[in-house]
Amino acid sequence: MQDDLQEPASEPSASEVSQETGWQASLKPLLANRLALIVIIVMLVGSFVLLCLFGYLLTKTDDETEPTSTPSENIESDVDTDTFEYVAVSDSGAISVTMETPIFINIGGDEFTVQAEVVPENSAWNPEIPNETTAIWVYGSVINYVFGIEDTKNNRNLLENLALGDEIVLTTRSGASTTFTLSSRQSLSQENRDILAQRSPAVTIVLEGGDAEEPRLTVKGRYAASDSSNISRNEQVVELGETAQLEGLQITATSVSYQAGRAEVPAGFMFYAVDYQVQNVGIERVDSGLLNMVLIDDLGNQYALNPIASQLGNYPMLSGFLESGQSATATAGYQIPLGLNSRFLRWQVSRLDTGSQIQVNIPFAEQQAAAQQASTQIQEANISEDGSSLVIVGQITNFGDKELITDVGDLSLTSQGTVFLMLSVNPAFPWRVGAGQTIQFLVTFQRPLADSAVFTVLNQSFQLSGLR
Repeated sequence: MQDDLQEPASEPSASEVSQETGWQASLKPLLANRLALIVIIVMLVGSFVLLCLFGYLLTKTDDETEPTSTPSENIESDVDTDTFEYVAVSDSGAISVTMETPIFINIGGDEFTVQAEVVPENSAWNPEIPNETTAIWVYGSVINYVFGIEDTKNNRNLLENLALGDEIVLTTRSGASTTFTLSSRQSLSQENRDILAQRSPAVTIVLEGGDAEEPRLTVKGRYAASDSSNISRNEQVVELGETAQLEGLQITATSVSYQAGRAEVPAGFMFYAVDYQVQNVGIERVDSGLLNMVLIDDLGNQYALNPIASQLGNYPMLSGFLESGQSATATAGYQIPLGLNSRFLRWQVSRLDTGSQIQVNIPFAEQQAAAQQASTQIQEANISEDGSSLVIVGQITNFGDKELITDVGDLSLTSQGTVFLMLSVNPAFPWRVGAGQTIQFLVTFQRPLADSAVFTVLNQSFQLSGLR
């Protein structure tokens, strides 16, 4: 039994107690330093995690920003947007730009507030305008800004009394303004969608809300560049009757005409002639042989100067030298396909030695064979007694073998790009001229603002001078 009994454990000695106490004493500072180190490491790791999370949230916000919505065809009410993406086409490819929404338009001193409206594709534009001082803007028309204003007595008087060069100022939501100057005025049918064309910087204003069967009074303004010195002289584009500067030469295309059915004209073709005036305003004489004159249609086909067509024109071909201060009137003739279907022709004159060039835009439409064989003569062109209108008296002779029909669209009076209103006509349209017959006519236009204008009937144009 005694072997099974165990002695109680002995108490540690004083030396052992002393050794243990010294080890614990040396360990305590070490543990305290490690704890501080651990706390610092934890704080650094936490800060890094927070920094990464913040950066991720920033990246996610930029990447996931919703794009600006694009109006769809079913939008029929006002469009409220500050900016939108528009793709413009240039020689170097597509350019994306941000255009601002117009909010005010000032027409000859009268200001209109602007509301936007989407025009459905392939549909006539007939906006509902709430009041006389509101203009409806065709949403997306940012090269040629198109607006409609209510057809009231005040608005009609405003558009009819605008003079060439009067300003039309467009103000956008940011407060920026763009200035245009009046360039043309005409009446167009309700179905005409050419007013929506986005070919060149301009503004188009249409009277809306009148009789659906009646043409709409339409005015157009050209963009007025703030710094004309930035416009290169070798890129001038003008209209028939306007003067362009080709270095030291001033050139004005005054009228056009064409002929078919003559023995000199090959079968399937017609002769097209451009009458023009040229003046050397420089100090050096110019060799006319350095001038290259071509005619270009809508498809880009170029027609070279034709000597025979030129000789059959109203004036001789330009030749020799133009001395300083000298002027001349000449004809440039071309052979083009009979029945050419091209809305416009471009008469381009360039200098072979420098590459400078000008371009004249000439309205052109396919004419019936009978119209191509018509001859028009102007007998009188006088200002009315009250000085408000121009009265033109003339006659049309049909040399063809088919009846010739002339309607309101076959006559026009233009000056420096402005189209003047036709006030009255006698006999009433349409004019029917039988084969081999002649008809006398009298037509009254709004008086041009300039000293000269171009009167066009069917296939012939006439320069009228001394109107002021």
